[in-house]
Amino acid sequence: MQETPQEAWYFTREGARLGPVTLAELRAKVGDGTLNPRLDLVWTQGMADWKPAGEIDGLFERPPLPPPISLAPATDSHVPPQNDSVEQSMSRITDWPGARRRSFLIATLLFPFGWNFALAFSTEFLTQQLGTQLMGVVSLGAACVPVLVAIYYGLQRLANLGMSRWWCLAIFVPLLNLWVGYRCVACPAGYAYHKQLDGAGIFLAIVYWLAVALGVLALAGLVALFFGALGTPALQEQLHEAFRNLIEQSTPR
Repeated sequence: MQETPQEAWYFTREGARLGPVTLAELRAKVGDGTLNPRLDLVWTQGMADWKPAGEIDGLFERPPLPPPISLAPATDSHVPPQNDSVEQSMSRITDWPGARRRSFLIATLLFPFGWNFALAFSTEFLTQQLGTQLMGVVSLGAACVPVLVAIYYGLQRLANLGMSRWWCLAIFVPLLNLWVGYRCVACPAGYAYHKQLDGAGIFLAIVYWLAVALGVLALAGLVALFFGALGTPALQEQLHEAFRNLIEQSTPR
């Protein structure tokens, strides 16, 4: 494969189209491991369609994979094919990287319970060994572990779905965070491209949206009770007292 001065290459990473770059820059990405030969696609002028990077002759040291049969007409345009051709190629991939549903659910739902149980069980022993002051620092660090694990597996889950990891910022956007959470909980690998739910995904989707609906109803009932729309005055006073105690306990003295 020879490079010409005018040659421009485009490539994809996690479904996003990037470029143009020169062939030398593309080879540099191969050298530093940022170009996946099977999951990342490339295109340049004269190619009928996007191809996996591993199928480009001479780009990787190993022999290229046999090219897929393409019925798309050849083109000499300098404009790469539209994004739908990228999506069609990516939808045929079955072995997606990142964390699958089972790993994500274990890391975000089961692990925090197990970790907190183990921490509570060992607190007294560790306090005797480390002392109260040092144990306070250890407890603070240990409390962050489930959060860090959830963030890591959340990012891995987005990659597994074929989504950009920047979608993690959606957690701060109301309603959009529910939609991203639904994808992470229920959708199979590569869902951003093939848009197909399997049996387990349908079941998890039903459970997820039922839980969301129950949570919204419970929150609405709590707000209505707090502001006096529901319940007796005595119950409302108890609720206000509980909130005052919570605030007093959380306020540093």
